[in-house]
Amino acid sequence: MLAYAPRLVRPFPPLSAGHRTLKTYGIFATPDLEEAFPPQDRLGSRVRPLLGEPEPADHGLGFLMLHFGADGHYLALSEWFGGNMLRHRVYRSDDAIHGSNGFVPMVPRDVMTCVWELEVMKFERDAWVRTVMTRDAVDEDAVEAYLGMRLTGWV
Repeated sequence: MLAYAPRLVRPFPPLSAGHRTLKTYGIFATPDLEEAFPPQDRLGSRVRPLLGEPEPADHGLGFLMLHFGADGHYLALSEWFGGNMLRHRVYRSDDAIHGSNGFVPMVPRDVMTCVWELEVMKFERDAWVRTVMTRDAVDEDAVEAYLGMRLTGWV
């Protein structure tokens, strides 16, 4: 698919999962798909097994994007670690909510992200720099400021 059409991005409440707090976004190829976004408890149960154990350099913060695309559903998980690094994983599911097979890693295809998700990543990069790196700390104020910056609208 080469034709570009804007997609709706909506923030949802942050998800607490496995010693992490993840800002949560839905990306929708069409606005009517917004109704399909799963409840927090269901999303959390699907995401927790994908996170693994935290490492010493993890900051316990990140973001996830559940993308209801035209060709399937995708989950992109990003976690901040080591001060200025972003760990990123992409998964695909034909049914992001009810699917029994779960999310399948996109690693074998070397997929990083799509053009719509890149806009969210750019926003999150800027939010991390403005709220954490300029303070040179991941303290309570920085965390609150970071979690408070959320993207919404069309990308």
